[in-house]
Amino acid sequence: MALLLIGLGLLAIALHQTWIRIPPNWQPWGPIALDEPPTWLARYQINGLAADPQACFAALDHAALDWRQLAERPIENGCGLEVGARITRSHVPWSGPFDTTCAMTAAIYWWEAEVQDLARLHMGSELARIDHLGSYACRNINSADSGRRSQHATANAVDIASFRFANGREVSVLADWGEDSQAGRFLAAAHDAACDFFNTVLGPDYNSLHANHFHLDLGRARICR
Repeated sequence: MALLLIGLGLLAIALHQTWIRIPPNWQPWGPIALDEPPTWLARYQINGLAADPQACFAALDHAALDWRQLAERPIENGCGLEVGARITRSHVPWSGPFDTTCAMTAAIYWWEAEVQDLARLHMGSELARIDHLGSYACRNINSADSGRRSQHATANAVDIASFRFANGREVSVLADWGEDSQAGRFLAAAHDAACDFFNTVLGPDYNSLHANHFHLDLGRARICR
């Protein structure tokens, strides 16, 4: 036990003095390097950025993407946008601009890189564009007349409809989900990869309302379906 305690003490000193270099993103504390490969800590780190706006904006500033900070829209009646960001250039072009929380922007940036690798693996082509159905919308869950506000009401979510590739192919959630094909396998892998970065990932297997898109958000609920 004494030797174990001594060893742990020496390890702590070495880490503190930076005698041992830990690769980026392998420690649960400290800055996050969004241009370095994510680790199993990724979702934990993204949630940490959600709780620390200054660290989140710093992470975006140090990443190789173009973005701009958005003016605050105070939350009123459950709707608004605080700590907002808009991507103007990233790993992959999008079908149009959209606003999300800073932490969502960081998660999207990491996920894009993973999806690009999956595109090469499953489709044999570069991903050329991601088509989305929007992020901010002042509404309840499932657009119900009553109930809790959706994560879309605070721009803490985005809906993904389809993917376009450099070879001209298009893969859509509505047409290709669940198919035993290149497109179907790509969609399944992209969905699973999203679960490493977002707290909630919903697709066609969740319910019929998600038949044509993936819903990605950083709300409190942990769901991957």
